[in-house]
Amino acid sequence: MARARKVTGPIVGLDVGTTLIKVAEVRPTKEGVQINAVGVAPTPEGVIDESGYIQDPQALGQAIRQLLTQAGISTKQVVTSVPGQSGLVVRVIEMPKMTPAELDKSMAWEVERHIPFAAQGDVVTDYAVIERPDADPNDPNMEVLLAAAQQDVVDAVVKALFAAQLDPVAIDVQVLATARTIIGLQPEKYQDKTVVLLNVGATATDMGVFAGKVLRLPRTIPIAGNHFTQAIVDSLAYRVEGTDPRERFAHAEKLKREYAAVLLERLGPSGAAPTYGADFGAPTGMIDFSQPPSAGIVDFSAGYGEPSFDVEEEQPAPQEPAEEQPAEPATPAPVEPEETDPLRIEVFDAIAPVLGDFLAEVRRSLEFYRGRVQGARIDEIVLCGGTARMKNLDKFLAQELGIPVSVADPLTHQEALVRRYTMPYLQEVAPLLPVAIGLAIRDMID
Repeated sequence: MARARKVTGPIVGLDVGTTLIKVAEVRPTKEGVQINAVGVAPTPEGVIDESGYIQDPQALGQAIRQLLTQAGISTKQVVTSVPGQSGLVVRVIEMPKMTPAELDKSMAWEVERHIPFAAQGDVVTDYAVIERPDADPNDPNMEVLLAAAQQDVVDAVVKALFAAQLDPVAIDVQVLATARTIIGLQPEKYQDKTVVLLNVGATATDMGVFAGKVLRLPRTIPIAGNHFTQAIVDSLAYRVEGTDPRERFAHAEKLKREYAAVLLERLGPSGAAPTYGADFGAPTGMIDFSQPPSAGIVDFSAGYGEPSFDVEEEQPAPQEPAEEQPAEPATPAPVEPEETDPLRIEVFDAIAPVLGDFLAEVRRSLEFYRGRVQGARIDEIVLCGGTARMKNLDKFLAQELGIPVSVADPLTHQEALVRRYTMPYLQEVAPLLPVAIGLAIRDMID
């Protein structure tokens, strides 16, 4: 597929989640990239279902427009991704080496084999040969990154962008956008390292293993922030206020944000909690996708390039922007409770089983990768997403896995001229922003 058109001005990266909308405006400079503005706001209730399908594109578009106004962003060009994981899939598949023409014919069959929904008529796909610097030239096989999405999922995204009065440049892949921010903006640090990126969202955790800046394994872990929240609802019923299930979940979410922490001193010698099994018969990477098969192949030679689909449709006539309103932080940092706070201990005891399951899934994924790649090593794990802010989660994973773990902070290692918010607030939301920033810089870095 043809690459999205190159841009010289600022671009907005838009990361729409089931619970939060994140935006970042980034401008290319001679020295690299400059982050001009960021914003985070709640996703309106009911516009996106738990699987990530956009049920009300008009309402979502209005919410996006309001967030851009609050963040002081007037740029119209936007790169986004598909929210959730239903109706889209990514696979790294091994195939015999062949010519581009042969690959084009073979991929029609591969698509039917590797995607869990009907591959005819209502699916957009893209694929690219993964060029690895350390590949054996005599190896008879090659790896191909396949991405596919259902057409109605793509259409809903585009409708929401038009409702927000935006000019869509491309729809990109979340795990690659994350890598572009974490790895691409610090190439010297990660040049020869194997890095695991864990984007812990609301309904699922997006995982990518990158070796030498090249994607080696994408996977979706079916445990994320909402599972911790539900554990609080189930275990601390007397603490959770309200009678309506949604009201009780919202209160539990508030308890999680304010009190959830991994209390390392309360963990046993073998981790946090019981675990359950995982089927690795086929990697279940969720990320995103592309456009019609007739469009050419995306260049992945840079390691974390992107399947994308270019949007060149007619857009509605521009309207006058809404009057700018004062920006209201979406998730202000709570006052830190003491480690011995009884409620903090109760919340930890409630989420400990989910924490153990999450650890088991990450460990099994790493073991699968090590078994698949001879001599594989893992140098670092980087956490991002809302749950990455859970106190001591990084220390817990490092302790249990024996691998250094850090929390992403793209506003520290990159020039950021964000004047709308205070530094404490920016530090609080920074782990939420790698996808949005990575989407914005899609055509700004090598």
